[in-house]
Amino acid sequence: MLLEVLVVVLCSGGLIACRRAAPTKSAEVTLAEGRNAGEGPSRRTLPPLPPELPVPADVALPPVDRRGGTLRVHLDTEPANLSLLGDPDASVLQVVKGLIYEPLFDCPLPGRPDRLRPVLADNWQISADGLVITLHLRPGIKWHDGHGFGVLDVQATLEPLLRDNGPGGVVTRASLRDVSTIEIGADRIVRLILKRRSNFVLGALCDIPILPDHYLRGASADLQGLGRQPIGTGPFRFMAWERGKRIRLARSSTYWGEAPSPDEIAFEIELDGARALMRMRRGDFDVLPRVLPVHYPDDVDPVTLHGTLSLWRLRPDRWAYVVVNHRRPPLGDPRFRRALSGLWDRSRFARDLHRGLAHPLAAPAFANIAVPDNGPGGGGGRERATSELEAGGYRDTNADGVRDLDGKPFRHTLLCASGARAATTEAHAFAFEARRAGLLVDLVVLDAAALLDRVRRGDFDLALMLWEGQPDEDPGLMFGSTGPFNYAGYRSPEVDATLDALRQAVDPGVRQSLLASLGTTLAREQPVLFLYQFDVPVLVARRVHGLAAVGSHLDLRRVWIDP
Repeated sequence: MLLEVLVVVLCSGGLIACRRAAPTKSAEVTLAEGRNAGEGPSRRTLPPLPPELPVPADVALPPVDRRGGTLRVHLDTEPANLSLLGDPDASVLQVVKGLIYEPLFDCPLPGRPDRLRPVLADNWQISADGLVITLHLRPGIKWHDGHGFGVLDVQATLEPLLRDNGPGGVVTRASLRDVSTIEIGADRIVRLILKRRSNFVLGALCDIPILPDHYLRGASADLQGLGRQPIGTGPFRFMAWERGKRIRLARSSTYWGEAPSPDEIAFEIELDGARALMRMRRGDFDVLPRVLPVHYPDDVDPVTLHGTLSLWRLRPDRWAYVVVNHRRPPLGDPRFRRALSGLWDRSRFARDLHRGLAHPLAAPAFANIAVPDNGPGGGGGRERATSELEAGGYRDTNADGVRDLDGKPFRHTLLCASGARAATTEAHAFAFEARRAGLLVDLVVLDAAALLDRVRRGDFDLALMLWEGQPDEDPGLMFGSTGPFNYAGYRSPEVDATLDALRQAVDPGVRQSLLASLGTTLAREQPVLFLYQFDVPVLVARRVHGLAAVGSHLDLRRVWIDP
């Protein structure tokens, strides 16, 4: 299921990374004083980044003679339940997605939504006009409780997601908004009738696990029971939940597909990140899906790992940005936004605060556009900002050192989440640079809920945000004029036209060309101030083989372990 995760913190690693230690006092002063990169005590030499985990399409099936054992995976949050209704958190998805529950298709190659792998649907066709998607369900599949899988299960899962007030998250409903109705027929056939051609629908179906109709509807419906003891069609069945300790899954003896290698997967619950790292070194876990930034790189270097653990990384669709309220002049002017963007020294902060785990962005990551150098003569920084402000007519008319309009100084507030120390340090440094460029920026620190509430109501100038999405999702969610996450109030006929063409594009080459064009426009207009994409370090025991990932989600289906 596509997951709506809009987090109002700025830390390399998401919410949990807010527990990282604060920079040293000297490092904070270095940043706040706006020194050049490489000056002061915050300078450090970072090691090369670890390799990325492979995607599922590049991982072979486990050897037939390597069966058995228990794979132990760390879980940093204990979920309230294992329900996929509503907006499940990452811990729920890690336990059930692809293991207990399965989707109609897999999308094993990020960036290639045209390359689908059959799962519960073994075949599909799209009509010539693109308005009918016909799905053929795989025969002979049973739920873990013995019930047969069929068209009613698909209908019961998908139909509520088409309603505006349905149980799915905002992203899920937006991804299926072009689906008008769902028809079921004989011979395991399901038809999706579309209002208009959309190439995002099939990709969305990769992220929607199918749930059992006999638990969702009718007199025997038991949604709470499904949350406590999930019933799926996947390679593992739910076995036990020891509250505060672990969630155990066992290999399903009735699985329709290739049987997994481990006998069990135990999701070991440990809420303390430092203790989790200690237990990983001790051998209590086989996989630590998230190394806290405070422990990277010093606590996970090869000498510390003693050859028993391997360090990998994930490249999720998690990126930081500053949402800008276009409704408040002059923030609606692209020149003014480009000036603000130039004052955020991404390269220096990525190295000195985020330890190399943050990659500076000039546009969404799919655009692959380089960030201008903030050094002297590099076309970025205060030099670029001053040029943009002057060209836009934003000048200091009363010689008080602050640019103004009709004698009124430009003064804006920047909202930042409390507890995000790295973000606060960056925000102070940004405000310092803005002041040197003749702009006033006041930092306002709020708890995450209050910050998000103000952004949703439009009661803000600037706000630090973190977006965590899914590979190949619709860019119109944030940048379309009617996008559900377009909190900036951005309106661009050019972007809307590109988004509409992207939605209807069939050829992968055409899609890539449209994404490149969209990225170029967004880099120029800066509807939000693009900051970073974040990596996540992962520790894996040497006895584990075949681990893969799509975005931030670990794929455990082909893992096998040494005795």
